[in-house]
Amino acid sequence: MSRKRALVTTVGLALMIGIAACVLVSSANAQTGGAANQIVIQSQETSTGQIMVDTVIAARDGWLVVYTDTRLSWRSMVGWAPVHRGVNTNLTVNIDSEKAEPETMLWAVLYVDQGAIGQLELPIIDGPVQENGKTVMAAFGTQAPSAVATMPKVQAPAGPPPTLPPAGASRFPLAGGMLVGLGSITAIAAVIHVRAKRRGPF
Repeated sequence: MSRKRALVTTVGLALMIGIAACVLVSSANAQTGGAANQIVIQSQETSTGQIMVDTVIAARDGWLVVYTDTRLSWRSMVGWAPVHRGVNTNLTVNIDSEKAEPETMLWAVLYVDQGAIGQLELPIIDGPVQENGKTVMAAFGTQAPSAVATMPKVQAPAGPPPTLPPAGASRFPLAGGMLVGLGSITAIAAVIHVRAKRRGPF
C-alpha cells in the first residue's frame, strides 16, 4: 500500500508541475500577445544619435543591442537599450552615429538579462535570444541626412558700378561716343548765335 501511495503522490506532483508550466506559458503568451520574441523596425536616419524601434516583443526582460554586422562583437556594437517582458513600443536606442554610417545595414538583436539584473553582461552571461534554432534579430537600413534646400546667391556684376549724370542733366551721345549734358548744348548754341549777329547777314 505504501508503494502505491508513493506512486500516486509522484504522479500527482508531476501533474501539478505540468499544469503549472502550462499556466506560465499561457500567461507569457497572453502578456506578449501570443507571439514571443519579435523585433519590428524600419529604415531610418542615424545622424541624430538615436533610432526608434517600432515594436519589441520579449518573453523575458532583456536588451536590444544594435550592431553593424552579424558577427555580434564588441567592435561592431553601436548601441543598446533595455526591454521589459511583454510588448515594448516606440523604443528609443542611443547609438554611436560615427559607427552607424548612412546608407548601410544595421542589425538589432534581442538579448535576455540572465545575470545581474539591469546590467548588460556580454558576451558570456547575457546571451542572444534563440527561437527555433535562430537568433532573434532584425536588419534595417540607414538613411542619409535630409538635404536642406538653400536659395542660390545672386552674383554681383563684374567691373565698377556705372556713374550717373548730375541731377537735372540729360545725356546725349555725340560723335566719338562722348556724352554731354543739356546745359552744355544750350551754352554752345548761345555762342554760335552771338557770333552770327556780329558777322551780320550774308
